[in-house]
Amino acid sequence: MIRIGKAMVSLERREAFRDGQPIPLGGRAFEVLATLVRANGRVVSKDELFSQVWAGTVVEDNNLQVQVSLLRKWLGDKKVIQTVPRRGYRLLADLAPDASMLASGRSGYSLDSEAPEPDGAAVHVLVVDDDVSVRTALGRLLRAENIPHRLYASAEELLEQQWDNPYACLLLDINLPAASGLELQHALRRLDLPWPIVFMTGYGTIPLTVQAMRAGAFEFLTKPFDEHQLLALLDSVRARAVLAGRDWRQARQVRDKYQRLTPREREVFALVVEGLSHKQIARQIGTSEVTTKVHKKNIMNKMQSRSLVELVAMHQVVAGDGRAVDQGAA
Repeated sequence: MIRIGKAMVSLERREAFRDGQPIPLGGRAFEVLATLVRANGRVVSKDELFSQVWAGTVVEDNNLQVQVSLLRKWLGDKKVIQTVPRRGYRLLADLAPDASMLASGRSGYSLDSEAPEPDGAAVHVLVVDDDVSVRTALGRLLRAENIPHRLYASAEELLEQQWDNPYACLLLDINLPAASGLELQHALRRLDLPWPIVFMTGYGTIPLTVQAMRAGAFEFLTKPFDEHQLLALLDSVRARAVLAGRDWRQARQVRDKYQRLTPREREVFALVVEGLSHKQIARQIGTSEVTTKVHKKNIMNKMQSRSLVELVAMHQVVAGDGRAVDQGAA
């Protein structure tokens, strides 16, 4: 975490907090802030900000002014972003990590730092279809629309790539020659990949559609489909992919933190979220109230939780994930 004005900001996690509460920075505002941070005190021109934040898009100057105004408001210090007349903007802040956050183990820095969360335009479309003419046509359409994509002739070919990027979505033929589209859908769920799936078929049936939708498919398209309809659908599914990827990343972070707990701390964790008092927990696990309070404090620190409500939400993640709990019990 770095302190900017009255806020704490993590570029890696794309998070900002003020007085312990999350700041609702939009994607554009955060990109403006990130660009200014990376400049490290240098004046950043409007042209550079436009190219970084609105790449390939024609926008008016007032769009940038609105984002800067929002940042000044949420950061709690109008002077932290300086307007340099006829040149651009400069960030006036000491960008050293905040010492109090480092002491509490909540720096936001790690050896396993995540890439910034993309917007929908950066989400890859993975096309899986054994028909070369379909792959060629879809590849041509996606290239024309500047949509990042990859083409695969089979489910096996996709799985061999060992993709672990959560920000992707699938255009998936349901009638593949070896492993079917439904089998690939099940495999992706086992691999814990959150990619939304749009199934394609030239001869879909109602039972197949129902089966795919029950298993979590985003949509079902019958070939041939209208290009405008497909592009509109991709806008929606790629936006869904960003949300699904965010949830996936947050859940993975919770599971990683859970692994830091000792077996006794995991036991206390489960009892705390059930609403038991320190006295009740101490009696149940056969220890003193003081020791129980120490366990709870350690749990809050290791899970980086700011409240009991947040701790309950974290426990719901690990309780619904047998792998985390099983590994904890091992």
